Amino acid sequence: MVHNNLAMDQLNQQAVMPATPAGDVLTFRAPAKLNLGLRIFPRRPDGFHDIESWFVPISLYDTLTFQNAQGLRLQLSGLAADLSNEPEKNLVGRAALALARAGGVAAHAQIDLHKLIPAGGGLGGGSSDAATTLLALKQLWNVPISHAELSKLAATLGSDVPFFIHGQSAVCRGRGEIIEPLPFSRLLFAVLIIPPYGTSTKDVYQEFDKQAAAVDAKAIPWQEISQLSAAEISAAIGNDLEAPAFSVTAGLRDLRDKITALVGRPVHLSGSGSTLFILTDQPAQADALAETLEHNLPENIRILPVRLFSRKPVADQR
Repeated sequence: MVHNNLAMDQLNQQAVMPATPAGDVLTFRAPAKLNLGLRIFPRRPDGFHDIESWFVPISLYDTLTFQNAQGLRLQLSGLAADLSNEPEKNLVGRAALALARAGGVAAHAQIDLHKLIPAGGGLGGGSSDAATTLLALKQLWNVPISHAELSKLAATLGSDVPFFIHGQSAVCRGRGEIIEPLPFSRLLFAVLIIPPYGTSTKDVYQEFDKQAAAVDAKAIPWQEISQLSAAEISAAIGNDLEAPAFSVTAGLRDLRDKITALVGRPVHLSGSGSTLFILTDQPAQADALAETLEHNLPENIRILPVRLFSRKPVADQR
């Protein structure tokens, strides 16, 4: 297992590059996210659940390249073996088609997607790719749609997609479409532990409904939590999907327990899993934790130190 050295990298990745004129090739990085705390409420009459969660973009990215073409074509590479390149069967393609319909334009683009964010990991990679597609093609196709309208369109594609349209640390409520920005000023880092298997969000939510745990209705002081140290944040957050995810995903609980014993720190689940993470304030400490885990966990588990951002880094738009 190999990881980048955070002490040297990822400290200057928040610059927003100027827009490229329509008609050129556009390249965007689509960041993953972490859930720093996740509260789930009972299932609604429409079958969905309201949530309350602190979403934070991180320095793990898929890369998407867009250019005008005849028709709509999708080329995949990286961790994309289980994804379809048919636009109607891929969330990126569906985002492009939805924007074309909303803007009254023909869907004409070549989209190249290189995936480094694993599917089924609780990191929001597919949602980020869809949001990035909406933002990029709005520019490439000159679609006259407002930011608010784009967010509504994003919500039709998936619960997490509106967060990536807004592109900043936020508390998300409802199905994820109610977004309250939650900036933070501290440097925060995490070590991701990504198993070679994903979790089924559908199965995790079904197990949550079966377990029918009591919901804590007490208000969470997100503003206060967002200004705490990494250790204090770790002590303050929880994830209502952790127990259901451990129940339906073989080996995940044992992996969490082994990591906790190795590092002596709280180990959290992002979203419905399967990614686990450890928070820290120091990039050198993140590197040291990653090295410890690399020496003690199987080779097929990815260990990635990342930085957390108050605003989505867009440094590779060009």
